[in-house]
Amino acid sequence: MNPSVPPTPESPGRKTNIPDKSSPRHKQQQVEGVPPNANSKTPADQVKQQHQREPERVATEASTAPSSTSSTTTGNSSNATTNSNEDGNGNVIGEYVLGETIGKGTFGKVKLGLHMLTGEKVAVKILEKKRIVQAADVERVAREIKILKRNRHQNVIQLYEVIDSPDRIFLIMEHIDGGEMFEYIVAHHRIREPEAAFLFRQIVEGLAYLHSNEVTHRDLKPENLLLQSNRHNARQQQQQSTNSTLLVKIVDFGLSNTHDGGRLLRTACGSPCYAAPEMIQGRLYRGPIADMWSLGVVLFAMVCGFLPFEDSNTNMLYKKILSANYKMPTFLSANVQDLIRRILETDPEKRYTVDKILQHPWLAGVQNPDISGYDVGEGVKSDEIKTRHELVLNQLESLGLPRDEQAPTDYAESYHPNAHIR
Repeated sequence: MNPSVPPTPESPGRKTNIPDKSSPRHKQQQVEGVPPNANSKTPADQVKQQHQREPERVATEASTAPSSTSSTTTGNSSNATTNSNEDGNGNVIGEYVLGETIGKGTFGKVKLGLHMLTGEKVAVKILEKKRIVQAADVERVAREIKILKRNRHQNVIQLYEVIDSPDRIFLIMEHIDGGEMFEYIVAHHRIREPEAAFLFRQIVEGLAYLHSNEVTHRDLKPENLLLQSNRHNARQQQQQSTNSTLLVKIVDFGLSNTHDGGRLLRTACGSPCYAAPEMIQGRLYRGPIADMWSLGVVLFAMVCGFLPFEDSNTNMLYKKILSANYKMPTFLSANVQDLIRRILETDPEKRYTVDKILQHPWLAGVQNPDISGYDVGEGVKSDEIKTRHELVLNQLESLGLPRDEQAPTDYAESYHPNAHIR
């Protein structure tokens, strides 16, 4: 997914060169170690392709392995066949009714799901076991679900539940309906700095959390950042100096890996335009530091509306990255220019870390938002949740389960009605 950039104050008519998702370059970037080679498409082509191709990331990104994974809820196939039609709409899996298809992926499709008692919307990724046959695929999806189960942060996508049936695996994921950061950049041409700082701070916080859990993302880009709007805009605007009320979620851990104990990584993967120099050179690299480079490219794309490094010739693209050959638009403030330069540092030892980024003057006074006003599954502590739980208790009672036989709920801890990974 990628467009061409809109006019900037500096260069009217300049187009974004963020690569199009439908191009061969974008397809190849998901194959570890395979160099891409393709031209970007126009914004019109990109928008058309976005509606025709796999919008799975708009809902969520998740993969898993066959039934050998340890944290699954075993169900039988009958749970997924009640009231079905040809497309699977109306099927019931576990406690969820499946709705429209909102995405398609390598191993299956993503459907909108509705919790039968609470009415909670979720994204259900359906993985066909018959498609997960190669050893590399099994390893990749097993690793991804392992990583997803670690995640409990407001700026990282949440996995609620894994349901296993004889033929399929169902990943019950947090549903995010605000679209991608990529689409947001395209729609606004570029993001003005006050709002960009508010959104960027959230990305850094989410990445810091992942790194603290020894997870390297390895495919950080605007397409893998989803946005959730705030239901209580007025209150949120009072808390922030910017008009933005969007919550950012990092998604897609298909290429992620763990760097337990500071282990160095070797595999070159991800999107070429966002790849760190040390990764391109085929050297062993520190995962978190390589993620920092991608973060710098994301920041540049947010505030400029186009990528710092782009070329239709892959070899030329890599040369530009290795030499940090890019032009900084003069309409950017001195502070954001300084931060970009410090992150896009070719020497990994000198490159800014998350701690230094958070201390930079450009982010002074910018705070991560209070998530109480968002429809998200992390850290919810509100009367609304208690009301929903009361509805569940009433439903259970109507089905013949007395209140005194129902398990008590402790509201002293953050609670989400669907957050029960088993």
